[in-house]
Amino acid sequence: MTTSKIFADISECLSCGLVSRAKLFRRVCGNRVIDLCLHMPSYTIEKVYTEQLTRSAIGKIVTTRICVEHVERSFPRTSRPSIVLGRCGNDIVEVLLFNYESPSHIHKSFPVGQTVFISGKLCESYKYNFQFVNPERLASQAAAINASGFFNIYPLTTGIFQNSIYGAMRGALRCLHDSDIPEWLPDEVLAANNFPNFPDAITEIHQPKSMRLSELATPAQRRLCFDELLAEQIGISVSNYTDQVAIPIQNDKTLIHKLLQILEFSLTKSQENALTEILADMSSEKRMIRLLQGDVGSGKTIVAVLAMLYAIESGYQCAFMAPTEILSRQHYNLITRYFDQLWVGTELLTANEKGKTRQRILANIETGAAKVLIGTHAILTGSVRFQNLGLVIIDEQHRFGVDQRLQLIDKGQNPHILSMTATPIPRTMIMAFYGDIAVSSITEKPAGRAQITTSSVQIGRLPEVVKSIGNIITQEQKVYWVCPLIEESTKVDYTCVINRFNHLKECFPNDVQMLYGKMKSCEKQEIFQSFMEGRSHILVSTTVIEVGVDIPDATVMIIENAEKFGLSQLHQLRGRVGRGTLPSYCILVYDPKLSSRISMDRIRAIKSSNDGFYIAEKDLLLRGGGEILGTRQSGQKKYRTFDVNNPDNQTVIYETLKQTSALAAKIVDQGNTDAYKLLLNIFGAEKITNIKQSF
Repeated sequence: MTTSKIFADISECLSCGLVSRAKLFRRVCGNRVIDLCLHMPSYTIEKVYTEQLTRSAIGKIVTTRICVEHVERSFPRTSRPSIVLGRCGNDIVEVLLFNYESPSHIHKSFPVGQTVFISGKLCESYKYNFQFVNPERLASQAAAINASGFFNIYPLTTGIFQNSIYGAMRGALRCLHDSDIPEWLPDEVLAANNFPNFPDAITEIHQPKSMRLSELATPAQRRLCFDELLAEQIGISVSNYTDQVAIPIQNDKTLIHKLLQILEFSLTKSQENALTEILADMSSEKRMIRLLQGDVGSGKTIVAVLAMLYAIESGYQCAFMAPTEILSRQHYNLITRYFDQLWVGTELLTANEKGKTRQRILANIETGAAKVLIGTHAILTGSVRFQNLGLVIIDEQHRFGVDQRLQLIDKGQNPHILSMTATPIPRTMIMAFYGDIAVSSITEKPAGRAQITTSSVQIGRLPEVVKSIGNIITQEQKVYWVCPLIEESTKVDYTCVINRFNHLKECFPNDVQMLYGKMKSCEKQEIFQSFMEGRSHILVSTTVIEVGVDIPDATVMIIENAEKFGLSQLHQLRGRVGRGTLPSYCILVYDPKLSSRISMDRIRAIKSSNDGFYIAEKDLLLRGGGEILGTRQSGQKKYRTFDVNNPDNQTVIYETLKQTSALAAKIVDQGNTDAYKLLLNIFGAEKITNIKQSF
């Protein structure tokens, strides 16, 4: 018999009584028989059959028989349960029945003077010896004895019950074992991991012989995890091999050497290594998709500038997109300071460039008179047309959605792509782990940069924090104070910028300014300039200062309601200080009443490390990796055979990921993917090669 049986419609494994519910099964499990086999249980329970109840069985699922002595019906349309009293040996058992179908049905199911068999969780009773709440009513002693043992509990939908799943699963397992399924894993992989074959692994999970201790505790569970990850990574590897080819950029680096002579500093070893990796990618025939990672202030921008010169020397244009106008102008000022000396035309485009100025910028880009366009989301508009876009640089890439990044990429013919971030978003982190994005890391900071000390305080100690910043500003140092809201809200109990500004204004009348995103651009520029020049020393702001602010004498960052912010935001905000030689501090102010377990985990993580990749890994565990092939930035991808969100699974998943990544690369390199078509079809990964890859 061929394997086609496991790919048949799910109705093929349903009994006559369940065929009418095939639509519901498809909604819960999928369309195919193999999809039902891959419908994993949530947990396992043990049902114990006994005719003598004991207190040691309280809390367990117990099957027993009782002799019904009294039935007390509840009144219609009330929340009170009906009560059945029965005797099990010498014990009085109370059975509570909520929402029972009808009073007559209660008497029919529990006739006084008769023995009935019930199964449910055994509880204590205030009045009697034991209690059951809405137990299952079994037809006979034989049915009760058969109902003992280990049973899986599966995710359901309205109209399908656990017994329905059990019956359907028996049919699916018959189809699985009747099919001729060849082994796809190499013998050395099976032996090294003690894996059973695929059908036996499926059967062991759906016919448990013991309690399910944890999700990836057995070789059978790990085998299915291995298969699913291998299928996904083979598909990704194939997609990488068929990715669009880019035109190689090759020249003698004349412009790069000229800029290196102009710079007031020398590149660190990390910067030199990152630049070498980037230029090697741009010189190849495959489009570069690379992430340049380095903590704030580590010198990512100058590496990107040198990469732009490499593209410009070969006649290509470059697009440099940043998330805020402040950051875009900062980049423009830095880059034009160097590019003007090299006679490289550079333009800035934000929402504030209008009229004739905007038309001039667009014309220069379209004709190629300008080789570099720096800007915000304004670059994405349809009116922006490049003559020959060869390199796309995206700064603080976690601030852009995938769709926005694709819009920019589509403005050229397969341009090379360089993203920069101080904290990779979880989705990028997991794709880097999969090898789908090349990563260059700048691990050194420029000489003389201060270390940042991070601490947390409860909101009740806020007066102490205010007093401490008074000492800071007397030393002519500057303080950021970040709040999550602009105005007070009745929906959430978080501090707003306006209230905090008014409070600090009373303490420091002439030294506090306020900044938030909804202000006019000219107002923001004026306030920022005043703070930068020292006319004020405290800036109360929203996360608008998360990126693009580089003030060396700003030494304190206070983040109020830190429990509200994500790890990436906390790390980025902290990076606004420590940019000079003075000791710097980040103070996380949190409200214990508003703090969840996850928010406190975030605060502990940010206090424990200044390393961007460590922060990204913790973020990955806390809020998920997003869709590997989709466009969601976060939220866990739903795997079928394991829960990637379960902390107990993380070590096994990472170790399995390393093995499957290496095996997938070997399979694709050897052109042996045909041997894995069945695996790809089982897990739906054959669709991967048809999906346009994006980062």
